Amino acid sequence: MLSEGRVRQDLQAAMKARDMRTVYVLRGILAAIGNRKIEKGVAELDDREIASLVQREAKKREEAEAFARSAARAELVEQNAAERAILAGYLPRALDDAELSKLFGCWLTEGLTGMGPLMASLKERHAGEYDGKRASDIARNLLAGR
Repeated sequence: MLSEGRVRQDLQAAMKARDMRTVYVLRGILAAIGNRKIEKGVAELDDREIASLVQREAKKREEAEAFARSAARAELVEQNAAERAILAGYLPRALDDAELSKLFGCWLTEGLTGMGPLMASLKERHAGEYDGKRASDIARNLLAGR
C-alpha cells in the first residue's frame, strides 16, 4: 500500500542515488501530503487520500505535457512524461471502463439514481483508482440509457 513512510523511504533512496528528477517528484508528493494534513487538521492521511493526491499530481503532469506538446517543447514533453512515469509507480491499478460500468450498474440497481450520488460513491470506495473524466462519461451514458 501507498503510505507517507514509503514515499519518505523512496525519497531517501533517490537522494542517495542522486536521482534528482525522482527527488523533485517525491518532494512534491510530500508537500501535497503535508498541505492536506494541515487543511484537515490531522496527523496522518489514509492510503486512499494519498493515492488521490498522487493521482492529482500525475494529472498535472499530463496537462503540462499536453501544453508542452502544443507549444512544440520536446524537452518539457519528455520531462513531464518521465515525472508521470515516476508517479505511476505509486498509483493503484486503475479501474478500466468495463469495471466502472459494472460498479455503476450495481449502484443503479441498489437505488442510486443521480450523477452526484454515483460519483460520490465511487470517490468514497475507490479513491485514486479511476480517471474522473472517464468515470463521469460512463456514468452519464448509463444514466442516459435508463
